[in-house]
Amino acid sequence: MILHSNTFMKWPPTPCWTAPKTINGNRHFQVKAYGGKSKNRWVDIFPTKNKKDIKRISWEELKTEWNSGWL
Repeated sequence: MILHSNTFMKWPPTPCWTAPKTINGNRHFQVKAYGGKSKNRWVDIFPTKNKKDIKRISWEELKTEWNSGWL
């Protein structure tokens, strides 16, 4: 069994993330806010090029599909 390296990440989230694929021309994102409890945790992120374009994604998606830090 192979586990993704981010599966056991601690809360709160790391401030910088790399998307698994380009989203509207952006791969590098920063955390604006986060909240929720248990399986309902969420993270608001924005691309480094546009701080006004905030997206909310689940903590589960962020820690399993994205890369912590900038690659």
